Amino acid sequence: MRTLNNRFAKAVLVSFLCAAAPFSANAATEWLGSASQWSVGYVTEGSQNYCSLVWDSETGKTAEFREGMKNDDSWVVSNAAWNLPENLSTQVVIKGRKSSMTMPAVGVSKTSLRLMNPNGENPKGSLKAIIRSAVAGTVDLDLDFAGTEPDWVLPTSRIYPLHATFTSCLSRLTDPSVDKTETGATKPF
Repeated sequence: MRTLNNRFAKAVLVSFLCAAAPFSANAATEWLGSASQWSVGYVTEGSQNYCSLVWDSETGKTAEFREGMKNDDSWVVSNAAWNLPENLSTQVVIKGRKSSMTMPAVGVSKTSLRLMNPNGENPKGSLKAIIRSAVAGTVDLDLDFAGTEPDWVLPTSRIYPLHATFTSCLSRLTDPSVDKTETGATKPF
């Protein structure tokens, strides 16, 4: 029964991701692990590979962190209930325990926003820093949207069990021949 639930959960996650952030026809995702509404995937999209850390609220809201080799890290937030206008440019405030950051965001589809690093932002305030802090264990984040969308609580405190899986995914970016993903079939020697 648990296997059936896991398969169903992954099928639902994949369907949300397809709707949330359109990939090119050449993109392929290898799901490496999941826990507490979070999943880690290795995405191959032509010559652009990246690691994807995805939160699925199971209520139509998703957040996907994408970290690649180039400085093209991004964060896509989606809500199946949104109907965003074309060419949308806005800001999203990310609130942590002690501080907050304002990130520019652009609409990438009717239901998705892509958050980007502010121009000239230092590494401590970058999306990569947020991702790395979340994977290492941090408090939940609040996302404050312009307009009438209620604040979201992004449960980043639940990511920590996937720390090793995400780190393994990142190591594949630097050396794709190294695949040390934790599975039941791995061997220590």
